[in-house]
Amino acid sequence: MLLTPTAIGALLAGAAFWCLFWAALRKLGKIPVLRDWLSTARCFAWIRQNQGLAFLMTEAFNFLIHGFNTPVGILFALGGTMVNFLFIFGYLPSRDVLGAISASLRRLS
Repeated sequence: MLLTPTAIGALLAGAAFWCLFWAALRKLGKIPVLRDWLSTARCFAWIRQNQGLAFLMTEAFNFLIHGFNTPVGILFALGGTMVNFLFIFGYLPSRDVLGAISASLRRLS
């Protein structure tokens, strides 16, 4: 497959879109209307408990919105897939581990 500037742009746009989504989820507590119903900690805890389902839901949304019709849409969705996989299976688990290590170091000092 030839990666043209359009294809690379679609990959980067999909990755940027999902990076913005995850960044917005981290700021969920700052939105006054949603503050009473949802919190970032609760959302992240649910995602940690249901990693496979969370990944499946993000991918279903990703491919339903962008479709299978055009190569650019598929590459946009694949850029988002990479970010979703890294966030759900990489960032969230490492965040918990680093938090536990940090807490134990604070207790020692």
